Amino acid sequence: MRGMSETADFEAEKIAIERMVALGYRIYTVQEHLEGADVVWEHPEQPGEWKQQHVGTASGRKWLGHFLVQQLREQQGA
Repeated sequence: MRGMSETADFEAEKIAIERMVALGYRIYTVQEHLEGADVVWEHPEQPGEWKQQHVGTASGRKWLGHFLVQQLREQQGA
């Protein structure tokens, strides 16, 4: 039963992460802790406009990592 909940939790986190990226938000900070990660997003066209998100599943943190690596590559021009 816990496996189903973990899958549902990840799907919700995945959708939320993809929505932030689609809206143009950029990852500003990621604070890892035992319960997951707290992410602060910033929109480049709205300085000071912060959104916070908690990512609690391991799969969700991996998915977030994918976008973080992509964002870092874009910033480096790779």
